[in-house]
Amino acid sequence: MTRLQTLLIWCVSAALPCTLAGCGDGGPPRYHISGVVTFDGQPVPAGAISFIPVGETDVPRGPGFCRFTEGNYESRSGRSPGSGPYRVLIDGYDGVPFEVKLGEEIEEHPMGKPIFPTHIVEVDLPPEHGGSFDFEIPATESGRLRARR
Repeated sequence: MTRLQTLLIWCVSAALPCTLAGCGDGGPPRYHISGVVTFDGQPVPAGAISFIPVGETDVPRGPGFCRFTEGNYESRSGRSPGSGPYRVLIDGYDGVPFEVKLGEEIEEHPMGKPIFPTHIVEVDLPPEHGGSFDFEIPATESGRLRARR
């Protein structure tokens, strides 16, 4: 038997018990959701969405997270949430990357400048297969951002 065959047999026999026992992600299912994020009626060029569990959810492993472009998000591109109540945090950016030199360090901003402060909303995600959730951030949110600067 060659070393490669021995290594292959060892890898399969080491992985098999874990597979049969359900190692890995396991636990309650996460549900893929998708949708559109708009600001003042227009798709947000770039951003990120966090789904933070509030109270009882069927996923005890922490928050869901995904990035989006041109307003479209798909939880499969990050970490999908489970069902139950969630606080959703949405950060939106202009999509124009830039860098800032801080002494010898360069700080990169690949999503660009923020166009509104973190938008927070609470939703109750259903226990079925997931679905589509659109988020509309009102134009009044940008005034709060300008006032902070």
